[in-house]
Amino acid sequence: MNVSCAIPTSPFLKYLGHIFVCLTAPIYIATCFILIWKCPSFFNQYRTLLLRHIFTCIFMEYFMDAIWQLIVVVPWSALCSMGIGYQLPVLMFSIVVAGLCATGISIIHMFEYRMNAVTDDSIKVLRRVITGVKYYHYFMMTSCMCLLAASYNHLADQKAFKTKIENKYGELPSYIWCDNCMFINTDSTLVLIFVGVAASSQPLAAVYFGLSVYASKLGLQKLKASLSQRTISLQRNFLHSLYIQTAVHVIFISIPLGIFFLSFIIWIPSSAMYMSYILTAMCTQHGSLSTLALMISNKPLYSVFTKTFWRIKSSITGSDRVTAVEASSWYRSAIAVANAENQE
Repeated sequence: MNVSCAIPTSPFLKYLGHIFVCLTAPIYIATCFILIWKCPSFFNQYRTLLLRHIFTCIFMEYFMDAIWQLIVVVPWSALCSMGIGYQLPVLMFSIVVAGLCATGISIIHMFEYRMNAVTDDSIKVLRRVITGVKYYHYFMMTSCMCLLAASYNHLADQKAFKTKIENKYGELPSYIWCDNCMFINTDSTLVLIFVGVAASSQPLAAVYFGLSVYASKLGLQKLKASLSQRTISLQRNFLHSLYIQTAVHVIFISIPLGIFFLSFIIWIPSSAMYMSYILTAMCTQHGSLSTLALMISNKPLYSVFTKTFWRIKSSITGSDRVTAVEASSWYRSAIAVANAENQE
């Protein structure tokens, strides 16, 4: 990259994303290790959904941090790529949008699986409505990606729009004129439609999640009479864990995006540039934080993690706090839930 295209900033802020990636890598490693090698075979289907979601998060995190390495320059709300793919900022942006869609789809699949595990045909109409909302959401995401592809040239050709921004706000820094910096070209009708469709798909996803939660609660209420309290408690814990995972994604993606779009209408001074790095780090780390939430909130997973940790520690220190033949609570819990799901 040309030196004139580098954004002046402190080394700490510049490498903030790299620091967080290094700190959160053990979360991914530990969770994947437990799901791949410690999970019973009859939990393969839900484990596959969890792993698919985690791998999507891993891709998104490392892509945003290393390949795109986004910096949002305020007060102009310019998206500058400082990573390996700096020469193709629009393509980098498009891949991240596709990654967010993939993340949403993986969450939908997990909600669908957990709902189907505790419901039956007694709520057939509600399940059909939920399925309809799901496919309409798929249609919205597909439309979003098609609109983004159609508006690629509008986003790539930035010279005229940058000139307009300069006329509006005054002289732009020299690095913003480089090809690695782009704006959301609001002069393009296609781009505006893309933004509108992308924004409207989020409330639709919320409707799907809300209906799925409602259906799952109805199913659990009905199962109380036929299943043990322990099994019901485990099913409820899996659902609550999924709610927390989803909430982390929503919070750590929505807040940065909301502030970014708010910057189109509210002047954010350049002195608040440090906030840009923090918000970008939030958006980048949403996957690792969601995985951490899974690890902590899912009781069987957390239990086997702590047992594995103590085994490793005891093997290093020579102590025998946890024996190798100790029964895994994940295994016992999984049997109970698997038996319950097989009865459905």
